[in-house]
Amino acid sequence: MAYSVTLNGPGPWGFRLQGGKDFNMPLTISRITPGSKAAQSQMNQGDLVVAIDGVNADSMTHLEAQNKIKSASHNLSLTLQK
Repeated sequence: MAYSVTLNGPGPWGFRLQGGKDFNMPLTISRITPGSKAAQSQMNQGDLVVAIDGVNADSMTHLEAQNKIKSASHNLSLTLQK
């Protein structure tokens, strides 16, 4: 089940990613920092990242996903899947 989260910026957002096309693994939330913006949303460790700011994340490498997240200055919109 996919759902959307919008974190109000600026960063740090308070989560870590793992995976990416270059690792042959889906992009996944690997860690959420307690008390962070991510922790205050409904994000959970292990959720799959479907899209970052409306851009499909299926074909993103780890670095591309990181750069897309870093470039979000005001808000970060994520589409996630449990």
